[in-house]
Formats: sequence, C-alpha cells, structure tokens
Amino acid sequence: MNSAEQYFYKQKESQEFLDIYNEISEQVDIQWELERVKTQIKNNIDKNIIITQLEKLQNFIQHSMFIEKPRELV
Repeated sequence: MNSAEQYFYKQKESQEFLDIYNEISEQVDIQWELERVKTQIKNNIDKNIIITQLEKLQNFIQHSMFIEKPRELV
C-alpha cells in the first residue's frame, strides 16, 4: 500500500471525512448519470428508455437530497 492509500484509509476513520466523502460520491454519481442520459439522447435512443433513466435519476436525487440527516447533539 502506498502512502496515499495509507492516508486515505487513515482519513476514513473520521466521521466528518466520511460524511463529506459520501456527499461528493453522490454528486459524482449524479453527474455520471446525467452524462449517460445525455449520450443516450445524442445517440437517439428510444425516448421511453431515456424517460425511464431520467425517472430513476430523479428518484435518486430526491432520495439523496431529502433524507433527513442526523442532527448533532448540542
């Protein structure tokens, strides 16, 4: 394991790091899916397939944005 991997695994011990990492991962997933749908549109894929993909993406976005995150204790 190289030093970058060691650093990453050490950082994963931090809950704050994990929270931020997970949020960024969700954003990357959304961007990836948007690019995939855009490619489908450019390639003239059947509109019903594209609509289905957009609905899945919409559900994912709603789920990731509206999940109640645990509140920190004061």
